[in-house]
Amino acid sequence: MLASLLMRILLNIFLLGAGFNCDAMHEAGPIYGNSIYVGRSQIDCGYPFLSDALKLCFDLDKAPNDKSVEDLFSDAIRKDDFKPLERLLDRLMEADYRLAQKLAFSSTSNCYRQFFEKFTHAHFLTFNYGSLPEIFLFQLKRWFPHDGYGLPVEAVLGPLKPRGFAVLDSTSLVLHLHGSFCVYTSEFEIKRDPGEPVAWLHALVPPRYAFDPNSITSMFPPYRRAMSNTGYIPVKERVIAPIPDKAEQLHLPFIMGSYSKACSLVRESGSLIAIGYSFNRRDSASYGRVLQSLEGSAERRLTLISPTAGELALRIRHEYPNLRITPIEKTLRRWATDSFRY
Repeated sequence: MLASLLMRILLNIFLLGAGFNCDAMHEAGPIYGNSIYVGRSQIDCGYPFLSDALKLCFDLDKAPNDKSVEDLFSDAIRKDDFKPLERLLDRLMEADYRLAQKLAFSSTSNCYRQFFEKFTHAHFLTFNYGSLPEIFLFQLKRWFPHDGYGLPVEAVLGPLKPRGFAVLDSTSLVLHLHGSFCVYTSEFEIKRDPGEPVAWLHALVPPRYAFDPNSITSMFPPYRRAMSNTGYIPVKERVIAPIPDKAEQLHLPFIMGSYSKACSLVRESGSLIAIGYSFNRRDSASYGRVLQSLEGSAERRLTLISPTAGELALRIRHEYPNLRITPIEKTLRRWATDSFRY
């Protein structure tokens, strides 16, 4: 009994939103590149917010009347146009490659390194598609792709893997509740049965998950890309697009498995610390299951780290009156200067 209570006290569960990444550009400092046209110049590679997607993904300075950014993504996907989502992927991958790499590999201290080093006994739930937490935790040898997503994932090691590397297990999980660009799901495979002259498409039960870090593969040595034998797995099958109604996509196999693990961890811990997550009412289907699991726990403690934490606390108390909520009106960087007190 005492051991179980102690474990709940030591184990922190964090919920990361887009605001978790907001200090990355400031902490990393200017990023420069060279171009044959303009020479050396500063690169704009910050993590994008939904408000940035208007220009980045749709080349618009302002939204059309009665249309939000989520509506624009929904309209594009309804027309089978995934180019806006692919532009978002490209920008996130670039931010991971340039910013997360600089922050994680640098010997200079920053609020992200301090955060991940401070909370050594922690799991992370995230609504972000990118891989900033995994890059840091991999460097700290606390996360590995074969089990670090909370589900068994095929992770291919290169031929020069260090001795014993393949048997290392994750001590921190990163559960992507809206999917990850680095994981694809295969629900079918092409296989030729004995005696058959041709190969056929077979259903996989359960589905197979594979680690495909694409352009940020160098962040996870000695892993390499795992390729599907049914062909390229498009963006639309890896993540839940930022559309107004995500309810249907929450039933994707990888998402469902991630939620099951996340809700179990939240109920067991009884404490959830949300950093930079807006709890947008349109996303109530996404965060609702997590907060309901927290309400069903013994402690029912929710800590909000956000510049708008006070306002969020008032609204969440109305929707989830059984939760014990502590608002801290700070960004991650400002919270770090306060030694992460909560």
